Amino acid sequence: MPSLRSEPIIRRAERSDDLRLALTLAAAFDDDPVARFCVRTDARRHWAMQAGFKRALDLYRPYGLTFVANDGAGVALWARHDQWQLTFWQECSLIPLYVRVCGINRFMRLIRGFDVMESHHPAERHYYLYLLGVYPDHQSQGLGSALLRTMLERCDREQMPAYLEASNPRNISLYGRHGFRVIRELQFGPGGPYLAAMWREPRQNA
Repeated sequence: MPSLRSEPIIRRAERSDDLRLALTLAAAFDDDPVARFCVRTDARRHWAMQAGFKRALDLYRPYGLTFVANDGAGVALWARHDQWQLTFWQECSLIPLYVRVCGINRFMRLIRGFDVMESHHPAERHYYLYLLGVYPDHQSQGLGSALLRTMLERCDREQMPAYLEASNPRNISLYGRHGFRVIRELQFGPGGPYLAAMWREPRQNA
């Protein structure tokens, strides 16, 4: 008799989740093209991946739109259209960490890539999916879809579009099944990998 898969348990992230969520994101993005392009490759790479994602959690969790699947096996970081952009002083404060995460030689790759993402970010009202990751041992179990549904149902209720940049081509089909479509292709800075900028209109009468 086939086993029944239990429905993922989704909740809002708390500060006490940050360490595990940073580990989950570091593992989920270990082979991501942007991470491979920007993050240092020496013995400190494991630390660098965790430190970078921990800072992302610090920045996005206070918005109340960071969601956890199955106590940390998956996580999604969202923000509203008027929240995602860092202030000048926030960007300045992040430079020392970026240098440590990337190393001197790769630091400008990250900065130029972020500049591309920012310059093409839609001006319309929307919810922005900054990161979605599932720990490799828990992938293909529906956690990514469950995390997406949590916010996309809200998008439909509020009649708000959603936007993301898919940095790994294998994830484009997942987002497509949830109503996203590719609106442009972005190169993450000179010589960098390509991202699929994807947009989703809210479903009517949701």
